[in-house]
Amino acid sequence: MAITDSTVVGYLVDVQGDALTATLVEDEQGHSPIITIGDEDILVGQIGSYVAVRQGGIHIIAMVTRMTEQEVLAASSIETPGDADARLPFAKRIAQLTPLGTIRADGLFERGVWQYPTTGAEVHAIGAADVAKMFDRFQSKGFAVGALATHPTLKVCLDPTNLFGRHFAILGQTGSGKSWTVASLVQKTVAVMPKAHIIILDLHGEYCWKRGDLRHYAFPSAIVRHVDARELEIPYWLMTYAELCDLLIDHTETSAHNQTAVFREVLGQLRNAEGKKLGLPRTTLDTPIFLI
Repeated sequence: MAITDSTVVGYLVDVQGDALTATLVEDEQGHSPIITIGDEDILVGQIGSYVAVRQGGIHIIAMVTRMTEQEVLAASSIETPGDADARLPFAKRIAQLTPLGTIRADGLFERGVWQYPTTGAEVHAIGAADVAKMFDRFQSKGFAVGALATHPTLKVCLDPTNLFGRHFAILGQTGSGKSWTVASLVQKTVAVMPKAHIIILDLHGEYCWKRGDLRHYAFPSAIVRHVDARELEIPYWLMTYAELCDLLIDHTETSAHNQTAVFREVLGQLRNAEGKKLGLPRTTLDTPIFLI
């Protein structure tokens, strides 16, 4: 990563586990400082932009998440030696940074920070080539989910195995594009991993719709199997006692407690009779029986 003195944009003044604070270097009051790296003009302190924090062997990549200003007095000069009234105030720009990961000695990016800098560490502006290092290791997967807002030419690639190996949520207001995002992710997933098994519960017909007698899908029709929920049959022994009570008994009725008691007895006899036919041990009402 090419970092020189000309890319220094600030210095750390506060270090916490999940946040770093830096004061930015100002060349001229009232003007937004711009650093040129290659053919890029980078606006220093822009929310969502990336910076590098350097101190000795420590090399951290961080994102600018907040910008504030603080009024301070200009430094003493020959004309105003120690005279506070004669020193003009000016606005000092302060950036809050969220550390994302570390650039290792071999030049690879790794998420997380295991060694933090101290106050006084240099904050450097970085260009698109350096930002791309965060996604280099996943480029070979071919799973691009979009472009970086601050660098539209950079594709953001993820590891689909890790992405779908844990829970994640897509959140947003109505009309913000949640359904489009889901469709785009699934389309890319089946393209990159054609053997993946994906189940979509489409309650509002957003990914499958009928036009005339033809059914249309948001995904390649050759790999989609559509199952109408109205045609599904769920055996009672697949559900627990509590689930069956919620399904069959109206708890607002005055006789609901009597229905629950009778239902518990009858259900217990039925379940154990069914289990006996299958050669299964006796089960409790809270234990579902599965047939594989």
